[in-house]
Amino acid sequence: MKILKPVLCSLLVVFLAFTPARLVSGARASFVDTRFVRSTERYNGTIVLYHVVRERPYVGSLSNWLAMRAEAYEKKHKGTYFLVEAMDEAEFMERIERGRPADAYSFFSGSLWEDRLAELPDFRIPFRQGIFQTGKAIPYAYSGFVRLVKSSDRSGENVYTNHAVLAARAGAVQTVQSEEKAETLYLDLRRAGDLIRYRDAFSSAKMFPVDNVTEAVCWLGIDRNAEEKKKEVILDFMQYLLEPDVQPLLNALGMMSVRRDVRNEPPDASLKAVFRTYETVVTFDPFRWQSEYDSLYEDAVLALKGDSDAGTRFTIRLQELYR
Repeated sequence: MKILKPVLCSLLVVFLAFTPARLVSGARASFVDTRFVRSTERYNGTIVLYHVVRERPYVGSLSNWLAMRAEAYEKKHKGTYFLVEAMDEAEFMERIERGRPADAYSFFSGSLWEDRLAELPDFRIPFRQGIFQTGKAIPYAYSGFVRLVKSSDRSGENVYTNHAVLAARAGAVQTVQSEEKAETLYLDLRRAGDLIRYRDAFSSAKMFPVDNVTEAVCWLGIDRNAEEKKKEVILDFMQYLLEPDVQPLLNALGMMSVRRDVRNEPPDASLKAVFRTYETVVTFDPFRWQSEYDSLYEDAVLALKGDSDAGTRFTIRLQELYR
């Protein structure tokens, strides 16, 4: 045995000395690839990304922003392309029924159902407190709601809002049928450009946050049947959208960063109080919002017409969604 040990050691030294370096490094790389990093063979081709919204007026700004971010990402990753297509829920449903799913989906709370999506790994991102977390999609942007008063002397008069759930939550009963005739409007922060134009048109106009509750959260998820190579790229793109130097670019749209370590700056000084209020935000499970929305909307409409029973149901449903 005493003789055997030195012989074995000598043989091992000889083996290591003459083993090709590529075999050793290849073995190490294989271990790292399978345990800690993704495949080194990156997908080359086009990834289809649907941006789905509930209402057509909100199709434009964020989808354009998303397309610009995708273009910036493509420049860093030659051979990878994103086709960003914006649509409302009706068009999205039509495409799904025709067997035309996307590889990934950008969507607001309530616009997509959970079983359409693949499970995601954990993202080690310092998300803002109050941003709901789910294993099927990552939040990458959110917005809020504004009460705009054209004249402080007539606050509360001639109310307009096209958002029944928001109106019921705020206890605001619509009394006029157009924005032009209204003195008080309840509007989405995503209409930041319109809000600023109103501010410019009415010298005494003021803007206030409705509350710090919002369902206007935008998510990104991966189709359950997407190819594995595409999934890797989409996950990387998700990480890119959440980077601290990318997130502040949302502010110009009237949207806010989901990261608690990113300072949100409103696109106009008149929106400072609104942005500050939504820094501490309450959001919902996007998939429960999708399943409950129709009932919530029906109760909201009835409550705004003075139905107290519907108002009670609305409040209970909303409180359940907070949990």
